[in-house]
Amino acid sequence: MKTNFSRKLLVTALLAATAASAMAQSEGPRTLEEILVTAQKREQSVQDIPVAVTAIDAAAIENRRIKQVTDISLFAPNVEIVDSPTNTTAATIAIRGASQINPAITWENSVGIYLDGVFIGKNIGSVFDIAELERVEVLRGPQGTLYGKNTVGGAINLITRKPSGEFSGTVSGEAGNESYWAGRVSVDTPEVAGIKSTLSYYTEQRDGFADNVEDPFGNPLASPPSSGEFQETETEAARIALLWDALDSFSAGYTFDYSDVDATPRFGQLTQTSPNSFLYSGVQEPYLTRDDERAKTGTNDQSFREASEVQSHALDLLWSGDNLSIRSISAYRDMDWDDYIDIDGTGIDIFHSERQIDYESFSQELQLLGSYDTLDFVLGAYYFEEEADVFNPITFFGSFSVPTANNRYGLDNDSVAVFGQTDWRPAFLDERLTVTLGARWTEEEKNQYVIQPGIYDEATDDTFDNVSVSAALSYAFTDNVSGYVRYAEGWKSGGFNAEAANAAEFLRGYDDEEVDAYEIGLKSLLLDGRLQLNVAAFYNDFENFQLSVFEGANASSLIVNVPEFETSGFEVEAVALVTEDLQLSVAYGYLDAEYKEFPSDFTFFGKDEAGVPYSPENNLTLGVDWTLVRADYGTWELHVDYSYLDEHTPFIDPDQVAASQIDDRWLLNARLAVADIPVGDGNLVMALWGQNLTDEDYRINTIPFGGVDQRIDPNGGSGVGWTTSYFGDPRTYGFEVTYNF
Repeated sequence: MKTNFSRKLLVTALLAATAASAMAQSEGPRTLEEILVTAQKREQSVQDIPVAVTAIDAAAIENRRIKQVTDISLFAPNVEIVDSPTNTTAATIAIRGASQINPAITWENSVGIYLDGVFIGKNIGSVFDIAELERVEVLRGPQGTLYGKNTVGGAINLITRKPSGEFSGTVSGEAGNESYWAGRVSVDTPEVAGIKSTLSYYTEQRDGFADNVEDPFGNPLASPPSSGEFQETETEAARIALLWDALDSFSAGYTFDYSDVDATPRFGQLTQTSPNSFLYSGVQEPYLTRDDERAKTGTNDQSFREASEVQSHALDLLWSGDNLSIRSISAYRDMDWDDYIDIDGTGIDIFHSERQIDYESFSQELQLLGSYDTLDFVLGAYYFEEEADVFNPITFFGSFSVPTANNRYGLDNDSVAVFGQTDWRPAFLDERLTVTLGARWTEEEKNQYVIQPGIYDEATDDTFDNVSVSAALSYAFTDNVSGYVRYAEGWKSGGFNAEAANAAEFLRGYDDEEVDAYEIGLKSLLLDGRLQLNVAAFYNDFENFQLSVFEGANASSLIVNVPEFETSGFEVEAVALVTEDLQLSVAYGYLDAEYKEFPSDFTFFGKDEAGVPYSPENNLTLGVDWTLVRADYGTWELHVDYSYLDEHTPFIDPDQVAASQIDDRWLLNARLAVADIPVGDGNLVMALWGQNLTDEDYRINTIPFGGVDQRIDPNGGSGVGWTTSYFGDPRTYGFEVTYNF
């Protein structure tokens, strides 16, 4: 596998060299378009920021069909975003090896998601259809001195389009295989009394990717299938955006977002059983998919539903002066999330679970922004509170009349922070050197409870605080070439494990996680603005890394603090305008992750045999944007991207790693469009698209039962009773029509 990747990487390098040669001979006047970002709270070119950031503009979002948060990871190096096991509206996000493998609502995220500056508290419910996006910014490395929430891995900024104040809009419809269809309408109203607005609505339906059939083996323990298909979905989303330019110096923006997703769960496919397991592997054996490929039919008796309903309100106030601005961002988010899932991959009720989550959060952020000749700064204060109650019934061996454990847990957390960052450009160096300094103080109070009937009923609280700093030096060697070095500290507060198997483990909790991150990078715009080449190398030293260890025998997780964990690697991003009509892009990431010291009281397995979740060694995306024909009736445009993800594991325990290895995979996506077709006062876009065109079978996640506390054969036998696997989407394709007016 590594040899195969090395060969393709060599081919990529040769193609890049050929493209560079062609560009050197080209005299076309066109240059790459500059992408402006607000990653540092002010508008800057992506080339001027001393941090590794991938920026995707509105045109690329359309061409690459970025519809959900999970789609972003194809285009940013050392970033992996996948649906969490069993679900399609919960995300597992990793940047440079920093991740949280279990999206339990009581745990903090390693990567922050921000929607127009508002922190999305939990990754459950965060894999939503993205409407009205103007830009996506993916920042790699710790973020805290400019953001409301301190994160150790990075941040994903979703920036929506602001109302234009002129009557205009978009109407689109699309249809595809598996009875897929979707429609979107977005209208900007004329400005009235200084008020501009955008009204948007989106709806989508699709049949499932696999059939849930009657038990084919006539097993007397089997129950009827819980649904006709797996992963069929219905989605509705609406958005209202208002912008009031009350004065030249004051504006107010309000947004309301609503989404409602009703789906059947992803197919839980049995891919492994162990003959020496304490579980009923003999009963499961007939249902086993022996070739470890995505099946088109299966039998689940408890795979009923996955539903997510989210409403959010945000108020953004901005007072602007000549050199100083004050910004206030207030936000409220309410989420009802529910799933009822079969996790044994059979028509027998061996194990199923349900989660009913009621979650709400409120945040308030104040910013003072200053901009002078040689000095820019941001000072901020942040408050965040969240509450959640979870009803989590778990049933082991329901077919054998074992009663359901009606577990409950919840939280009531508060976070307060003060942060700031300043950029100084000494005049005596012609402002080519920028010195960046930042600091942050955070205090978080956590109140949590767990009720496991007949086992324990406990509540506890604790307060965690931290001071973290950042510093960077960047130097513009020329107007188009700059280099930087950066040091940043990241922090993730400690807490309590709502999945703890006993009261002592829950009350013990786990400690804060800290990281010292070092980065060096070069950003360049070469060949008269036709080649953008950015490279970065990094080293992250984690202390008390929060390691989530899945205890398959108990269907719970154990949280331990690893004293020392290190990640290092490098990233290359290049965009080349080979000709006026042909643009090539490459994004490559290399990652090395290693546990340096394990907890002394952790005896299940050693650091050298433990897996590092969501840390593929290589990831690569090649992109082509080609204008094929320019005609009076329209412009033919082709986009193709081909992405590679190296083999990796979602788990730590060696037995689980052996049963859950995620193989490497290549995915091919394409879109062929005829754009700018004149129709009336507007223009029409017609496009054909396809994703996973080679119909690759690839696992994205698993749930291995057994392991950790069920080490049946320490000398090498599998301690995993069974493994249920979840596969990525098969080939999808369709046709879309969009009218812009």
